[in-house]
Parts: sequence; C-alpha cells; structure tokens
Amino acid sequence: MRALGSSVLAFEIIVSILFIPAALQESSINTSNILAISLIQIVLAILAMGTLGKSYGIYLGYLTQIALIGSGFVVSWMFVLGLIFLGLWILALRIGRRTDEIKASKKAS
Repeated sequence: MRALGSSVLAFEIIVSILFIPAALQESSINTSNILAISLIQIVLAILAMGTLGKSYGIYLGYLTQIALIGSGFVVSWMFVLGLIFLGLWILALRIGRRTDEIKASKKAS
C-alpha cells in the first residue's frame, strides 16, 4: 500500500508545483497566496508519504486530496485533476491493501 500511495502523492507534488504558473496566469489572486496554497499541498503530500505506515497517514492522504480539489477554486481545471487523483488514491489504497494481504498470506504459509 505504501508504494502505490506514495506514487500517487509524488505525482500530486508535481501537479502542485505546476499549479503555480497556471494559477499565476489564470487567477487574479496575488502570488503569495498562490505559493501558500501550493506549499500547503506539497507539505501535506510529504507528511502523508512519510506516515503511510500509520493509520493517520491515510487520513493525511485524504486531506491532501481535498486540498487538491479545493485548489479548483483558484484554477478551475484543478477540480478535475483533484477528482482524478482522489480516484487514484482510493484505487491505490484498495490495490495496496489487497497486495499486502496476499504477501502476508504467502509469508504465513
């Protein structure tokens, strides 16, 4: 689960960085607010990646998804990207848990 979840979060960091120039062109919000929004998304993703082994790491990952969707209020296409990443996040958790269960059953036998 950690590998798939970390992959999704790593790509979200890239999207959060690319959000900056897009928001500067499309939005009338000042630069410092755009940088703060992007920085919050990046920090949340890094914290979630570091804590995926713990139960609250998954919740931090969901919070990261909400932050990414919320940035759609600045740049409208971020709503779509945020929903795509939410779907990828849920899929990564499901497939990752299933993979972890299969690995655990193979170790037990």
